[in-house]
Amino acid sequence: MKNYNSKFKSPACTETSAGKQNERVLRFLHSALSFCILIFTFYISPLFVFASDVYIDTGHSDFFVGDTIMFSVRIDSENKNINAVEGTVLLDYPTDTNIPRVPLDQQRGTLGILVDINTSGSKFSLWPGKPLPSVDNTSISFAGGSPGGLNSKDAIIFNIVLKLQEVGQITLTPNNFSVYLNDGKGTKDEVSVKNLVIDVLSKKSDSQSVDDWNNLTSNDKTPPEPFEIYLGQEGSVFDGKKFLSFSTTDKQSGIAYYEVIEGDLPPVRSIDTYILQEQNKSVKVTIIAYDSALNARESIYMYSPTPDNVSYPIIIIIVFVLLILVFVIYKRRRGFPPNE
Repeated sequence: MKNYNSKFKSPACTETSAGKQNERVLRFLHSALSFCILIFTFYISPLFVFASDVYIDTGHSDFFVGDTIMFSVRIDSENKNINAVEGTVLLDYPTDTNIPRVPLDQQRGTLGILVDINTSGSKFSLWPGKPLPSVDNTSISFAGGSPGGLNSKDAIIFNIVLKLQEVGQITLTPNNFSVYLNDGKGTKDEVSVKNLVIDVLSKKSDSQSVDDWNNLTSNDKTPPEPFEIYLGQEGSVFDGKKFLSFSTTDKQSGIAYYEVIEGDLPPVRSIDTYILQEQNKSVKVTIIAYDSALNARESIYMYSPTPDNVSYPIIIIIVFVLLILVFVIYKRRRGFPPNE
């Protein structure tokens, strides 16, 4: 009797063979997919690194005539470490250009008043260019730095305080922003910006106006941080005159201004540098930092002038001659005549 099993396989054997083949195909596809993902991760995904995002926000959703609102200019570094940012914020609202820039709280506009610009809560502590408004108050320019770098989704750069005067629309737009990576090379990052548009409505008769600025300053009882004063002199600035530089921070309402008292001279206001009036006389200089709540921090510098155009080779020769004289006197007193 012939054995037909040698020529024909059972259905069960056929199914097992097909299953193994499908399993091999699935393993191959899985390996190929993993390889493609690996290639994408290392070679393609860096092309899709997100740009740092600059935007403006506030803690309010409704805005009414009479409100004083603080707007925060913020940056989302998109998981990158950055250390400097500069740019301009445009204020698009009707203003009276005949009003001088200072003081801010006396400015009048058709739609709003620029009450204050401050660095309350800012993650940036160095200000090569402190946030300042343009003459017509339609833009604010600045340059700030963070020495150790920062990586944040909502870091405050600075704040803008507006008092809303009339019904209408106000637009705040970040413009010409540059962001620099904390990589030791000054590498510029890509930047995206987002503006903020608010609609100012008529004041409700039964509601009290919001005043963010008063709330901030009235609760600030802490003086600015202690600070050092440094003497400088550069031929390219201030006509080569000696000057003092100083800077500090305030964690609540921000630094408003510095007051400088040199000797018996009247106090003067300053931003972060002061040219000495007495260049060639010793004098005591007192510098007082005020925050926006008028809390104060004082620092003192005792200035003593040094001779100009000192010839260090001549000083070295004089010192050398004096040392020789001391040595000769010492030998004479010990009874050893000087060598002939």
